Amino acid sequence: MAPATTVKFSIPSEIRLVDLVHETSQRMAEIIGFGEEAALDVALAVREAVINAIRHGNQLDPSRSVDLLLKANGKGLTVRVRDQGEGFDPGSTADPTAGDNRLRSSGRGLLLIRAFVDEVKFRKLEGR
Repeated sequence: MAPATTVKFSIPSEIRLVDLVHETSQRMAEIIGFGEEAALDVALAVREAVINAIRHGNQLDPSRSVDLLLKANGKGLTVRVRDQGEGFDPGSTADPTAGDNRLRSSGRGLLLIRAFVDEVKFRKLEGR
């Protein structure tokens, strides 16, 4: 694994920038030694997190930003995605595998994120 490396950047809440986030996170994972499949998993998880931050957190408001931190520490990669929204309770989201939810065209982001990475945490900052 490569030495400690940190990449930080901020994007306006515009869906057109999601590919940039995807490519950056995939490339970062590759640089620190992840195989092709694992790097793609990271990129897909980050992509879904950023889409959720833009759509649900920032309500597609381009004046609000999504901040990203990708930090390699020699043991793995930590990614932080932060929006400027009100926050949410991940336990109260609908199960995308249940009943009619399976037919919906959205609602699978958290399921995909959890499927592609080892650990997912959510944190609501006070006053935000």
